[in-house]
Amino acid sequence: MIVLAELLAGLGLLFVGLRLISHHLQQTTGRRMRRLLQSATRSAWLGFAAGTGVGAATQSSNAVTLIAGNLVRSGTLTVRDAVPVVAGANVGTAALVFLASVDLHLIVLYLVALIGLGYQLRFDRHPSRRDWIGAGLGLALLFLGLDFIKSAPHRLDPVLLGALLQGMPPLLAFVVGLAVATVTQSASTATILAVAAMQAGFVGLNDGIWLVLGANIGSGAAVMIAGSGLTGSGRQLCLTQVAIKIAGSALVALGWLAAWLALPQPPDAWLAAHIGANPAPALSILFLLLQLSGGLAVTAARGPVQRRLERLSPPTTEERESRPRYIDEHAMDDPLTAVELATLERDRLIRLLPQLLPDLDHAGYAPAARRAQQHGNTTVAVETEAFVVELIDRHLQHDDLHAALHLQNSLATLQSLQQTLFAFAEAVDAFAGPRPALVFTLSESLRTLTLLLTDAVEASPADAADFALLAQLTGDRGDMLERLRRDLAASRHDAELIRRVLAVAGLFERAVWLLGRLAAAVGPDTRAAA
Repeated sequence: MIVLAELLAGLGLLFVGLRLISHHLQQTTGRRMRRLLQSATRSAWLGFAAGTGVGAATQSSNAVTLIAGNLVRSGTLTVRDAVPVVAGANVGTAALVFLASVDLHLIVLYLVALIGLGYQLRFDRHPSRRDWIGAGLGLALLFLGLDFIKSAPHRLDPVLLGALLQGMPPLLAFVVGLAVATVTQSASTATILAVAAMQAGFVGLNDGIWLVLGANIGSGAAVMIAGSGLTGSGRQLCLTQVAIKIAGSALVALGWLAAWLALPQPPDAWLAAHIGANPAPALSILFLLLQLSGGLAVTAARGPVQRRLERLSPPTTEERESRPRYIDEHAMDDPLTAVELATLERDRLIRLLPQLLPDLDHAGYAPAARRAQQHGNTTVAVETEAFVVELIDRHLQHDDLHAALHLQNSLATLQSLQQTLFAFAEAVDAFAGPRPALVFTLSESLRTLTLLLTDAVEASPADAADFALLAQLTGDRGDMLERLRRDLAASRHDAELIRRVLAVAGLFERAVWLLGRLAAAVGPDTRAAA
């Protein structure tokens, strides 16, 4: 039981360590990672190298895939640019497997002591050091987990060990590796277990090779299971991971077959005779070869791969709408240009507001398409505001700072309006059958107001009369809505229907108020100042 407990504890520490490293490094260097990947993808091989570095740092190809996926959804990268990054990330994870084949016991003890001392001296209280201390703790737990995993097998009963040394059929070893990688969602974890088993004498070199091959395929299966609900570019990047695993396994298998035909003895026997007393590092090299050969093959063929991925999982409407059209990180060096680009992005989103509302007069009205539009537009608004906030942090001159702060305020109002229009549209769509006349009237009235704001924003130069009319129409309507509520409460309609109509009226009131605020924020005077 002590062996099983140590093994499970080691796995637990390994998983916690990986999670802490990935989380804290993304927190402290996430934006820098994004910029590194964005700049590196000018060349496929630079992207591959950058992905390798980030994968080695985070020890999580899934984390790198997530960052790359966000960049693809925002339009910063194409899937074709992201493929080398994902391929390189798999190669970077091989660093952990090599560490597993090295005796780190003394380093682990000192590292745990160092991190504990850092916490005791309250180094983690400083915001700039908190995530680095957290990443160090993750690294210490990871190494401690590896130490447990490698030491546990040595406690086994010699009789049981002798039985295990009989080996296992290649197919069984392959299936075991596949199952472990699928359950743990990590080929590197399954390979580390194989390395530990080989160092303890559980399995021979041939068994270990088949375990690693199975683990490589199993991690691809785990990616597909984890990403089964994804669509668009998210699914494309999952399929990229699978393609890397299959290509690597196929190329290594072909090399193994060629060695079988060329060598005077079986390849595993030849390796055992030439690699010395400790064959465990051979599994680390095999794991690296699997990731490297698959990654290089997919990167070299990234054009055809990307076209195939698009056919298998075309971009969704929401994904297309989630991509900014104007803002760009490179514009940060010119604050005036950056503000102008963010203003163009905001105005584009304003022009899309009518599409977020039900078009009840249109026979082909589709709520699902409107929801996708809403989610995409909200994503762009959030990203545009983050762009402006980062610009504000760059110590702008007075005029540029004033324009950026005003723009941030209007973007915050726009996001509130988007969310309110979405809630209003959902409440209107929830009515089954014929909608009450009042609901129809409120919906069309709100749509008319958003169209009027769109016309006012599109006018060049901005027409003050349009904004003045909007200010009048969106003025205080509290008395009118209060009379409406009293009339509804006194009516003989069903209580549940009255409650739902009142909810629509409340959302209408908030949307009109936000429209007035947004119109004031983007009116001709403020646009001229910006």
